[in-house]
Amino acid sequence: MAARTLRVEFVPEDVLDERPPAPQVHDVSVDSGVPGTPEVLENPHVDFPGTWTLIGEGPDGTLRYRRAARVADTSDTAAL
Repeated sequence: MAARTLRVEFVPEDVLDERPPAPQVHDVSVDSGVPGTPEVLENPHVDFPGTWTLIGEGPDGTLRYRRAARVADTSDTAAL
């Protein structure tokens, strides 16, 4: 399986402070057969399990994802 790397920012679910926390930016690998920018990532990073939905780009072009579901169906990384 060939893979490519995406620079991804995981947006915090709950922000109780008016100041946003430092972004959690990581490189994740997706199958190179997935065209363009994936709308959904499942289990993209060991520290960020679950299903994540694309919500846009950060100022530096990093892809921003917000958790859509706490638990994914599998423990494999998938890009949809």
